[in-house]
Amino acid sequence: MYKNALRALGIFLLLAQAAGGDARAEDGISKDTILIGRSAGMTGPIAARMKPATEAMSAYFDLVNEAGGIHGRRIRLINLDDGFDPKRAIDNTRELIAKEKVFAMFAQVVGPMTQAVLPIITEAQVPLIGTSSGAESLRKPNRYVFHLKAGYSGEFAKMAEHLKTTGVERVAVIYSDDLPGREGRQLAEEALPGQGIKPVASIGFKPGEAKGAIEKMLKADPQAIILTTVAAPGAEFYTEFVKLASRPQVFTWSITVVEAIYKQVGDKAYGLVMSQIVPSPADKTFGVSRDYQDLLKKNHLADGGYSGMEGYISARVLVEGLKRAGKEPTREKLIAAFDAMRDYDLGGDLVSFTGPDHVGRRFVELSIVGRDGRFLH
Repeated sequence: MYKNALRALGIFLLLAQAAGGDARAEDGISKDTILIGRSAGMTGPIAARMKPATEAMSAYFDLVNEAGGIHGRRIRLINLDDGFDPKRAIDNTRELIAKEKVFAMFAQVVGPMTQAVLPIITEAQVPLIGTSSGAESLRKPNRYVFHLKAGYSGEFAKMAEHLKTTGVERVAVIYSDDLPGREGRQLAEEALPGQGIKPVASIGFKPGEAKGAIEKMLKADPQAIILTTVAAPGAEFYTEFVKLASRPQVFTWSITVVEAIYKQVGDKAYGLVMSQIVPSPADKTFGVSRDYQDLLKKNHLADGGYSGMEGYISARVLVEGLKRAGKEPTREKLIAAFDAMRDYDLGGDLVSFTGPDHVGRRFVELSIVGRDGRFLH
């Protein structure tokens, strides 16, 4: 009888242990908190874009928390600075997943950093919601990655369509000879023929070579330029470009840091056309823009422009996914929630994850830089 009692007690303890294991919350989920991790270039060449984006994210999460959180849990964002360095992004991601044990990663910044951390995220099976990169190389199906912006191919298609509509036939592609610049060049060269435009030249340049690239451009005599660079190369190019007495119009993609260009050349940046992947924050015909402006006003924040708007939209979509994951969220439930998301209306801007590439938004429009460095609409 004593042995039977011990055996029964052992079975009871095993069952209790199993039950306790099943009831144990997922990493990053506690009774009152949801931990979200982010690695971003808060210092370095894209810091000017990261500040307003991060402010908008944090302000929206605060708004949600003040209203009771997600099913009673407050969102806590752990935001680590990677200085626009892929190695630091890797270290940050490992720390956030292994040490901080975040529930999900959020708003990863630009292509090289995202590419660097994908193996870690995939191996750990931690969802990544949103990146600021539209690189087509990152659109390969990955069940753990959800994109919240159109791909770069959509941006160049919009530019090519506009050039065709305005009768421009002679277009040069100028690119920084680095990974993002070369990918941009390839996508631009693919988009232009679709509108019957053959590039008159494709000109690459490395740091310190912008002046030579402009000399080659002058020989090609284009009516317009498609410029595919990021922060530092774009500023270097424009510093030399504005010295010309007569200049072709320049079109560039959403990741060129206009703030860096304006800092170098001031009002001579006037007329630069840039593709945007969110509605204008000043366009009150969009409900999402009105909501964003209300958030800024409530929190006494400066207008963060398109960068702030992108951060706000990303935060809105993440919160909606967390709500749909239910009262007892797991990472698998979060993935399923995004997979099932169709026509979620942010206020004139729809989010739908309909294919294996997990691209939920495909909005693209063109804007132009005014004399004060702000965009005209």
